[in-house]
Amino acid sequence: QMSQIADDMQKESNIESLITSKGFEECVAVISEGKCNIIVKSDGLQANEISQIKEIVYEQASINPLDIKIIEKN
Repeated sequence: QMSQIADDMQKESNIESLITSKGFEECVAVISEGKCNIIVKSDGLQANEISQIKEIVYEQASINPLDIKIIEKN
């Protein structure tokens, strides 16, 4: 169980780095029970930005896009 937590923390860090590299000022990723919550600073996400975020999460953590929740903070 400890190795799973450490693995998830590494995935969260990778996801956060990749999303901020796409131009988002702030990002927090939380992986729990096969789902992922992403909190990004934005004044309104475009459809292509949402797709980019979901693609990053899928590539890094193999989490189905239906299990990814994106929360916008401004």
